[in-house]
Amino acid sequence: MKKRVVVAMAAVLLTASGCGGNTPAEVKPEAKAKVVEVFTVGKDAQGVSMTATGLVEAKRDTQLAFGTSGKIAQVLVKKGDRVTQGKVLASLDGSYYQSAMTAAAGQVQEAAARKRKTIRGADAEQIAQQRLEVESANQRYEKAVQDFQQGERLFAGGAISQSELDKLKLEKQQAEITAKNEKIALDDLLKGADTEDVIAVDASLKQATSEVQRARQTLQDSQIIAPFTGTVVEVTQQAGELSGPGQSLIHLVDLSEIKVTIDVTNDQIDQYALGASVNVSKDGQKKSSGKITYISPVIDKQTGKYRVEITVPNPDQSWRGGMVATVEAPRKIAGVIVPLESVGINQTQRYVMAVENGLVKKRAVKTGQIIGDFIEVVEGVKPGEQLLRTGITYFVDGEKVVAKGE
Repeated sequence: MKKRVVVAMAAVLLTASGCGGNTPAEVKPEAKAKVVEVFTVGKDAQGVSMTATGLVEAKRDTQLAFGTSGKIAQVLVKKGDRVTQGKVLASLDGSYYQSAMTAAAGQVQEAAARKRKTIRGADAEQIAQQRLEVESANQRYEKAVQDFQQGERLFAGGAISQSELDKLKLEKQQAEITAKNEKIALDDLLKGADTEDVIAVDASLKQATSEVQRARQTLQDSQIIAPFTGTVVEVTQQAGELSGPGQSLIHLVDLSEIKVTIDVTNDQIDQYALGASVNVSKDGQKKSSGKITYISPVIDKQTGKYRVEITVPNPDQSWRGGMVATVEAPRKIAGVIVPLESVGINQTQRYVMAVENGLVKKRAVKTGQIIGDFIEVVEGVKPGEQLLRTGITYFVDGEKVVAKGE
């Protein structure tokens, strides 16, 4: 009985075990997809900008002074006054300069009259008067000749001395010279002005005119006139004090516009264009629209950067000189912008891990400029594609993933 039970159990075991070579292989469970954070590449890079800080300067800022020396007669402005272009702000005692101006003007009139007279020549009355002078001189000469001839006869007869004869001879010679001079004067009147006379009176007139211009300039230099519309910042002297040429008296600024100067590095200077519009703000609040009005063609040797100037309208005078302004300019982008952490680098190239149909695909890319926490990709990525945002070194090509939230 025992023997039958053992045989039966053995048969059951053999039946259960079957033939050892035909047992099917064990099937492993399918790998579970990892949940990842992805970044969808945008279609454009609008809104990407560059920022820089600079100091605010007034449109115009000048120190005003007299151009000559003297006692200050009046100061017509005080600190904080708004003045218009052309207004007299201060003046020296100008009585002396006014007298010099009047005298110089008189010299011009006199020189001009001499020139007119010289060019016009003598009138009929002058010529007639000179003819009388010539006739009178000739008569005196003839008489002197007769007196000398008579003196020679008297000297020969011993009636007069040698000295008396010499005196008659001298009188004859003087009368002859006078007659010739009067004749020359008459000839000059009849001939009119010659070239040398005209040149002489021209030179005299030019000199007198120059004196007038000098006196006028000195009179102007005795006043301070506003060169532009602006605000008086400071007045350093008062009426009654002595002031010298070039000694600053009034500080005037024009804040109708402001200028913001920024320093730009070599790798960013091509991003700035003359005439381009930019945003200018202070304390992250007030924003104004400005325009790039100057880009230095050469690098500053001290800063190693290029100077860029932005002009901003300031009608409400809310911007003041010396403030710190933030300039925000649009950035030129040649490709797409992705997070900096989405781009990896190996020994030969940069790469991204794209997500395609639930699988990770390693793809080589060409990058450009770094913009804060982002980087420009100019080749290898298209708008609309999804990239692993973080931890790209922990994934391999072909690994199955699912985007967070999907």
